[in-house]
Amino acid sequence: MSLTVTHEPDADRYVVHDAAGELQGFIVYDSSPGQLRLIHAEVPPFLRSKGVGGEMVQAILDHLRAESTDRIVPSCPFVVMWMRRHPEYADLTTR
Repeated sequence: MSLTVTHEPDADRYVVHDAAGELQGFIVYDSSPGQLRLIHAEVPPFLRSKGVGGEMVQAILDHLRAESTDRIVPSCPFVVMWMRRHPEYADLTTR
C-alpha cells in the first residue's frame, strides 16, 4: 500500500492517507528539543488487525528518518511493540 505522511504540527501529529486520500491513521506526539515522544497511534476500527497500523508506523518512521534529526521516544505500546519487531529502526530511538 502506498501511504502519504502529512505532518500537522499545530495538532502535534502525523497523519497517514492512502493513495485514494483515505485516512489510514495518525500518531500523536509530544516534542522537546531534539526528541519526539510518540504517545498514541490510532487506526480506524475497520482497518485494525489488517496490518495498517504497522504500515502506518513504518511510513511515519521512514518520513522522520528522511526529514528530521529528532530522536524518537516510543511511548505508545503499539509503536514500542512494532519497533521491537523491527530492529532496523533502533537507530532512530534515544534508548
